[in-house]
Parts: sequence; C-alpha cells; structure tokens
Amino acid sequence: MVLRVETTDGLVDDPPAIRVTQAPPGATVSLEVRTIDAAGHGWRSTMSFRAGEDGAADPSREPPLDGPNAVVDPTAPLWAMEFASDDEAPVAFVAPAGRLEYVLEARSSGESVSARIVRRWMADGVRREQVRGDGFSGALFLPAGDDAAPGVLLVPGSTGVGALEPEAALLASRGYCALVAGYMQEEGLPSSLREIPVETLLAATRALAAHERVDAERIGWVAASVGTQGALAALALADAPQVRCAVAIAPSSVIWQALPENGRPPKTAAWAHGGEALSWLPIHGERLIPEIVRHKILERFSRHPRPSALHMRPAYEPALRDRDAVAQASIPVERVDCPLLLVAGDADEMWPASEMSESIVERRRSHGVGSEDRHLRFADAGHFIRPPITPTTIPWSTDLVSGGTARGNAHAQAAAWAARLEFLAQHLGSPPD
Repeated sequence: MVLRVETTDGLVDDPPAIRVTQAPPGATVSLEVRTIDAAGHGWRSTMSFRAGEDGAADPSREPPLDGPNAVVDPTAPLWAMEFASDDEAPVAFVAPAGRLEYVLEARSSGESVSARIVRRWMADGVRREQVRGDGFSGALFLPAGDDAAPGVLLVPGSTGVGALEPEAALLASRGYCALVAGYMQEEGLPSSLREIPVETLLAATRALAAHERVDAERIGWVAASVGTQGALAALALADAPQVRCAVAIAPSSVIWQALPENGRPPKTAAWAHGGEALSWLPIHGERLIPEIVRHKILERFSRHPRPSALHMRPAYEPALRDRDAVAQASIPVERVDCPLLLVAGDADEMWPASEMSESIVERRRSHGVGSEDRHLRFADAGHFIRPPITPTTIPWSTDLVSGGTARGNAHAQAAAWAARLEFLAQHLGSPPD
C-alpha cells in the first residue's frame, strides 16, 4: 500500500491531492490526519474509504463511508479535523503563524503507511515589517522581489491584528503588499472599540501607498466583522481616492454601540468621524444573561472543561427592528465610490451579517450605484470566514460563537477566498509574478 500526496510543501490555500494506492480491491482504508494549532492543541480526523477495483482510495473520487462529513471533497480530511485535547475546552482552530504541519497515516488489512504535509502562510522571499502611524499599528507583508505591487489594507475585527496576519502573509505570497492596520488593543492605541476615528484607516492607507514597493494607484481594502463599520464609514464619509475596491467579510450596514474593555458597553459609538461619535444602534446585552447563567451552572457541575462562548446575535437583532434608529445609524454606503465584495453567512451567530449585507446591496442599488458589486451569501456558514483548508469543526472562539456547520464553513472559506483573489485581481490588476 502506498500513500501518495501531490504538493507535500506549499501555501495554505494550495489543496493537496491525497491518494492511497495498491490497497486490496474492496478493502476498507482508514485515513487519519493530525496537526497542532497555535496554542499547542491537537486536532485529528479519521475517515474510512473503500478501495476501488484498481486498489485506490481517493477522497477526490469517493466520499467517506460514514460520518457527518461524508462528501466528495479532496480537502475534507483537513477541514474535518476535530479538537483532540481532552484537558481543555475546545475552541476554533488558530493556525500557527509560520506553517502548518500535517501527519497522514493510512491503514488497511494490517498495513500502515504515513506521510507529512507542510502548508505555509509565507512563500519564500516574503518579508514582514512592523509599522506604526497616526492612530494605527500593524504588520506589513511584502512579496518577494523588488517590483511595485498592488497594496491591500486589512482592517481587523475585535480579535485584532494577529487574527489577520496569516491572511496578509498569504496575500503577500500571492503578490500583494498587505498591511494589517490595528486600531485598538495595541501599545499606544485605544484599549477597546470606542469612538475610533475612521480617519485612522485613511492614515494607514496613506502609509501603505507611500511605501516604495506599493503601486499607490492600485490599493484595495479587506475588512472583517466590526472593522467593516469603520471601513465602510471611512469610504462613505471621507475622501479616499486611492481605494479601488473593498471587501467586507461579515459586514455591518450600521454603526453600533461601543464595545467595553470590561463590563457594560459605553453609551457611545464604536466609530467616530471628524472628532464626533457617529450615530449608533444599541447592543442589548441583557439578552445574553440567560446564556451567561447557563454557562456558569454548567461550569460548576461539569467534570470536564466546557466552552463559554456567547451567541451575540440576540444582543444585536432587536435594534435592527427600530426603523427610525436604523435610518439614523445606517452607513451611507451609496457614497462609497468603489466596487464592493460582500461576504456573509446565513448562520452567523455573532450578528445578522446576511441581513445587513442585503441592506447594503439594496441601499446602493436604490441610489443607482454598485453595478460592479458582488454579494456572496452562504447558507451554512457563520461569522468566521477565513482563508481555506483549515479545520472548521469548532465554530466558536474563547468568547464568541461564530455559527455554521463544518462543511458549510469549509465551503464558504474556499469559495470566498477564491472570489476575494479574483475580485482583487479584477480591480487592482494581477500582481507581478
């Protein structure tokens, strides 16, 4: 029996072709995949396949014999890995910063063979620089070589710069100069999402455009979660002629109440413009009390560590039913003078991103703009729509429930990443080889 893997060393978004050959025809072949995440937690998937008449078991040709992820998908053995550390509560997969290492083992009829796969966020020659500027701090990833390249500003959500650094590294590996601009929770910056000036994102864009490796005429934005509020507001309310396109992942159509460092949310906006807090919708934190109490009870009586992440959606939905308040807090997206790619999951448990992305589309359409916009909705995807081919079986972080199914999130991540690269190339031009 032979375990064949095409492209044993490549980028994270480069799917490996895994195939077992020379197994007894008709035999059951068990394929196990293991890896370690950034926190040292183990992850593992085990799938069984039936060898064909040619003695081959191929995930790209046949589905697994059983299990919740029994679908024909050559990447399923990777994204279907489950949390395998019994001494801690399971949380969503966080990839190591440098590379992921997978151990594969195939077993059949008493025989066992193994192989290793390496997947990297950074291609050879990609460089990382620390950047600080007016109200922001972050990491700039530069592609190999010396040629000028398109620039991409990444605007993180509440999880901060670290969550988007792998994506920025991957974009640099695909030829873009990618800057993750943190606007809070970094040294010298605000400690929480409270009246963050949208001008901060424009300052970060100017810094990116001024870099010697960046083609200042070809800059795009990618924003995620609460970062989409600031990004869309900045593009709508301020002068940003350099921005040729923008991607919004799990977007908001309105400005929300500020988020606290601890305790109750401050009674002001998350974002500001021109020195004034923007009009905002309230977050109904009282809607979370039953779940918080339930977590406390289960934590007290459970013999094993349990997740305590919260479904935040019930705290956001009530305010969206107040039409007058929504009208005041809505971002005037019709004034965004560049094409938008909106990506949302219908099963988002953080906030109603699909409904808010629909509001963005409808508002732009009603004003006769947005003919080049794209809108992707995924029925079984949650809030975390990240680069593809990493485990999606745990849809929550330490604090927040993302939502969606393992298969739905994996599909959304692959499709959204491909669409993102296509959208950036369409509007910024293809990066140099």
